[in-house]
Amino acid sequence: MSHLNKRSSFRLNLQIPLSALFKIIGIKNKAADTKHSKIMIKDISAGGIRIHTPLNLPMDMNLLLEFTFLLFHQEMKVLGIIKRKMTLETTLYEYGIEFSIADPLVEQQLIRHLIQLSTRLKDTNMLANCSFCSDEDMADILSTTYEIT
Repeated sequence: MSHLNKRSSFRLNLQIPLSALFKIIGIKNKAADTKHSKIMIKDISAGGIRIHTPLNLPMDMNLLLEFTFLLFHQEMKVLGIIKRKMTLETTLYEYGIEFSIADPLVEQQLIRHLIQLSTRLKDTNMLANCSFCSDEDMADILSTTYEIT
């Protein structure tokens, strides 16, 4: 029996990841407010993102995460929850994040930006008006080592 792709949104794989900030704003349905940490967005859709980070986040704490990134000079701030976790290296993790966007205008804006990003990335791997990772960003993100427990 084959597995069906449950994604309902167009997904954009990024040759160069987007740099983003995230913080935990909820733990087990209670408000929280942690410091921002930098992450790399490896792919993105209106329904979620795939990220890489050295942070070892617990899967059993029902974390509500807030992600902030730049698309076409506009700051996008979206909430999400962890749906999948995979260890890539001893200090690098991949997470599948499902967005929880309550405002349909924000979702429509994100979809428009992703269509525009897809079109523009056909000619190049990176755009100045989006928060793509520089080599320094990648080194900075990958050198962070701590756990949230």
